[in-house]
Amino acid sequence: MTNIVQPVLFCGLLVVVAAYDRPGLPPGPYCGLGDRCCKGRQDHCSAKIKDTICYCDEFCDRDSQRDDCCPDYNQVCRGELPPPPIIACTEGNRNYQEGEKIKRDCNECVCTQDPYTKKPYFKCETDPCIMSEQVYRGVNSGRSTWRATNYTQFYGKKLKDGLIYKLGTFKFSNEVEAISVPSKGDRIYPTHFDATEAWPGFISPVVDQEWCGSDWAITVATVASDRFAIQSNGAEKVVLSPQVQLSCNQEQKGCAGGYIDIAWNFARLFGLVDKECLPYKANVTKCKYNYRGDLLSDGCRPVVSGRTSRYRVGPLYRIKNVPTDIMYEIMNSGPVHAIMTVYQDFFHYRDGIYRRSRYGNEHMSGLHSVRIIGWGEDRGDKYWKVANSWGCDWGENGYFRIERGHDQVGIESFVVATWSEVTEAYRRT
Repeated sequence: MTNIVQPVLFCGLLVVVAAYDRPGLPPGPYCGLGDRCCKGRQDHCSAKIKDTICYCDEFCDRDSQRDDCCPDYNQVCRGELPPPPIIACTEGNRNYQEGEKIKRDCNECVCTQDPYTKKPYFKCETDPCIMSEQVYRGVNSGRSTWRATNYTQFYGKKLKDGLIYKLGTFKFSNEVEAISVPSKGDRIYPTHFDATEAWPGFISPVVDQEWCGSDWAITVATVASDRFAIQSNGAEKVVLSPQVQLSCNQEQKGCAGGYIDIAWNFARLFGLVDKECLPYKANVTKCKYNYRGDLLSDGCRPVVSGRTSRYRVGPLYRIKNVPTDIMYEIMNSGPVHAIMTVYQDFFHYRDGIYRRSRYGNEHMSGLHSVRIIGWGEDRGDKYWKVANSWGCDWGENGYFRIERGHDQVGIESFVVATWSEVTEAYRRT
């Protein structure tokens, strides 16, 4: 509040008057008490305010400051409308004016005024966030076979966006859904099998798709990579890039998602390249390849001297949703491409054998492409070992275990694979 000292001769005495800015002063009325608006300078045309006086004459209005005018001078004597009240919302130790925005977890809030009470408040979006305290506490407080955690990488993200940009698989076509292979379920299988142990150094590492719905492209690239190494006895040990699908497959939606049958068909017709030749960027970049080109025209270096063509695969086939059929395929040919339904609680997975819990949003879900690399048992609970595409900081170093034999969240319902077109001289016999 600005203080200005104004000497005034009042009743024969020199009185020092402290004038004040209006904010923070009592509202009055002052000039509004009777007919107190005066022409010129009239020292008696005043009112008491706190421990001093203010004025209602024209002299107090001699400059733009109006420091010694009463707070209601403008309204009473000049006929001006009072300024609208300042709306301020409080968050923590800070005030926010009307229209200012803050974020509460994943939702945006705007400072506004309640039309009925006229009080300021933050009007917030109400979208579910990926991370949920209810899921975290619920899973960890019960007798669950898995543990939940809160991941900082998902904080501030909406569930509806996570189901797009941390997944990406679209519902498959009826043509692919009908494909199947003869059952191989009449064998005895080991209790535990892990492709990383069965073929050391052949299995491609976990990828982080980042904030891009490219799970379909990553799973195609990693499953194909694994099978090239396995089916060539390690000669064509290559880590293929999912980026060529994002950048060059015009029938897909890039980071907004893709169809697995179209993705595998692209790999069959046009082939893939290795990640050194085309690193993963987690966004759609300009396609620099001729669709009918080869590794040499692409500027890529083959891992074996006999290869010039891109890394192509054979026709896609589906494995029946019988656990032993899936086990047979993995043990004999390598990891497979599976589709599962992801609900909110899965984002929280830390370790253990995942079973869908009763916590979290039950109505929002999405399809997710993953790579099954093996199976096992833990205290009598059977599970699949699966590579996710959310980086090594998620889950069990990028992997998760999920209940086997009960089609948990559909993971056994749609499992596909293909043979890699290995250079003839290195083909496994």
